[in-house]
Amino acid sequence: MALLPDLGTAALYALAAFLLVLGVLVVFVETVRLSRFLAVVVGSILAASGLALVGEAGVALVLLGVGGAFLANQVFEWLTIR
Repeated sequence: MALLPDLGTAALYALAAFLLVLGVLVVFVETVRLSRFLAVVVGSILAASGLALVGEAGVALVLLGVGGAFLANQVFEWLTIR
């Protein structure tokens, strides 16, 4: 039995996780080192693909939301520095 069987609900949880993590990164963290950024994003993608393979697509979507927040933070930093 899947932890989040409804993908619509999982998408809302993923959006909430994205906004929460992005808010914490923007407000409390000035910069994320490239090595940590790559580790979080690659780890998020690997964990999400592993969870999707075993049938936990909803939780995988939430993990991708967290990884996407780190990616958005890096893009915002890159756009404001240059």
